[in-house]
Amino acid sequence: MDHRKNWTQKQAELRKALSSKAHFDEASALFMAQHAAVHCADISGGLSWSLQDEVMTGLTEVQIKKVPRPGQNSIVWLLWHITRIEDMTINTLALDQSQVWTADWAARLCFPLPDCGASMDDNDVHEFSQMISVRTILEYRAAVGRRTRETVRQLSAEQTKEIVPTEIVQKLVDEGSINSRANWLYEYYLNRNRGFFLTRTATSHNFIHLNEAGRIGKKLTAS
Repeated sequence: MDHRKNWTQKQAELRKALSSKAHFDEASALFMAQHAAVHCADISGGLSWSLQDEVMTGLTEVQIKKVPRPGQNSIVWLLWHITRIEDMTINTLALDQSQVWTADWAARLCFPLPDCGASMDDNDVHEFSQMISVRTILEYRAAVGRRTRETVRQLSAEQTKEIVPTEIVQKLVDEGSINSRANWLYEYYLNRNRGFFLTRTATSHNFIHLNEAGRIGKKLTAS
């Protein structure tokens, strides 16, 4: 079976397993496999096919930073966006712990804002893509992936059913992870249980945007 089709099938199994306390151990194993596939192979010890590695292979830094046309995102912007979303939702919302993002990462990335990019317009995306460090964003992404894998095991079956308190979601706005122009994202996260973020922001959201990056990469290398 094609890797992508298999991943999609397993994602449906993950959602089903998470909904049943009796199958929580199965859900945990499925999550780890699904999550490994949307990060570099290094974070799982090379035990899984990596969509990220497949997408990034053969691309130059110029191609990774290129915005193909107005209304589209660069590959580096997509990597930033999915990494920030995973970092802030898994650590703040699902696990109620500090994010990987720190002032040190901001300095290394040459981008001082913790914004996840949801409110950026075409000019913002272009400027961001030119200033960001591709190598460092891949390092940050790996750090976020490792933190998720190390800590998400703390969640119990009961905790995955808990609704994240509104004041915890508000923290993402207060600290700047969600820009005030992207209030729709704040509203989207309200009244979600902790398990929701395992099947969305740590896995399927990554998968969707990595596929988008793959399509952009193919067009750039073909031109």
